[in-house]
Amino acid sequence: MKKISFLIMGLAIYMPQPVWAEQTPLSLKTVLQRTQANHPSLQLYKEKAAVIEANRLQAGLSPNPELSFSLENAFGNNEAKDVSGIEGTLLISQLFERGDKKQRRIAMQDSKLVQFQTEYQLTQLDVFADATAQYYQVMRLQSLLALSQTQQSTVSDALNTIKQRAAAGAVSNADVARMQFEHGTLQLEQQQLESEFTTAKLHLAQFWLDEADFSNVLELLPIRRHTNGNLKTELTLPNLADLHNAIDMAPEIQLISQQVLSEQAAMQLASANSVADLTLGTGVRFDNASNSASLLFEAAMPLQLSNSQQGNIKAASAQINLLSEQQQLIRQSLKQQISQTYTLAQNQQRRLLQLQSQLLPLAKTLISQSLDSYRLGQISVLQLLDAQKERFNTEQAIIDTQVALLNSHLMLQRLIGNTSLSALNNAHSQSPLSNQTATSSPWSNTL
Repeated sequence: MKKISFLIMGLAIYMPQPVWAEQTPLSLKTVLQRTQANHPSLQLYKEKAAVIEANRLQAGLSPNPELSFSLENAFGNNEAKDVSGIEGTLLISQLFERGDKKQRRIAMQDSKLVQFQTEYQLTQLDVFADATAQYYQVMRLQSLLALSQTQQSTVSDALNTIKQRAAAGAVSNADVARMQFEHGTLQLEQQQLESEFTTAKLHLAQFWLDEADFSNVLELLPIRRHTNGNLKTELTLPNLADLHNAIDMAPEIQLISQQVLSEQAAMQLASANSVADLTLGTGVRFDNASNSASLLFEAAMPLQLSNSQQGNIKAASAQINLLSEQQQLIRQSLKQQISQTYTLAQNQQRRLLQLQSQLLPLAKTLISQSLDSYRLGQISVLQLLDAQKERFNTEQAIIDTQVALLNSHLMLQRLIGNTSLSALNNAHSQSPLSNQTATSSPWSNTL
């Protein structure tokens, strides 16, 4: 499997955890470890690996020698009646394969072995991408729950202040009722978020077929605090040209390349099978009537009046041409998908920068000024609520955009064959059969 610098893990920064989180947060690394060990789609490949190993063993076996015995005149008559005229032949023969058939059979199984490894990597990549996307969903809902709790605390503080002002006759009881209604609405929204959060955790735990034995997850939102106090996300995209150059390492492209090699091996095996085999034998012939024995030698070879494998050879050649055409189409499709996802990620980056550097500071200023204006009686409680909602809506938009950006990065990684398995102790992904060679990633210089 390719050596990977997993961008998301490299940018992992801890966010303040919700007040209800007591257990050790579940990391993405742990999620992928559990998924690799227990996901049913990956476990099935272990059994398939045993089948391929057995087929390879079978391909390397040579034909066994053949022993034959024959009797003639077993029930003769006249002078040769009974056993006096029996003639017997004992012969041992061996089939000798020509055309390197054995080597071609082994090469055929070896090509299937490599193809199997590539299929395993592709399945593993899809499973890890799905698990990572679900992890991001859990992380998003967790962040929204923390934001909801902060919002409720803010509204609760405002409600207490309004109650005090209402008791002093500075505001009407309608303001108190309006703020109480807002607080109740937020509680209902939190209950909905908690339900979605629980469901998302259960879906995540399905990747390793177990219960959701965690209360929260690590925050992977790559956030840095600047000297001005503002929080900003800095996710650097690889160069688009580097992504396009990495298309040949995409798992779909690699799989077709291995399928081409398998068809070439099949074509070579068919050519080898078209070569006639030679059978050599030796034995002894007994003549009971003359009480004599003689040594026999035998050689046999089928007449190759036509190539018995020409249809298989043409079929393999046609399949190679078909796979080559499919590979070109997939390469063009991947290039378009990468360009579209890259453009989407750039737009998400710009949106996130605008939200963090422009709208969020303005929303904070708005709420501060609105509180002052409300205390002076210059605005109504509805205007105060609107100011509060603008701030929290902006913070929610930041969370949603951050997770969307992470998913875009994940999609780009998936398209060019990167996988977050590198987070597992910085090790390469292992197939059930053998180690894979390492290749560089266009994500290596983006940290």
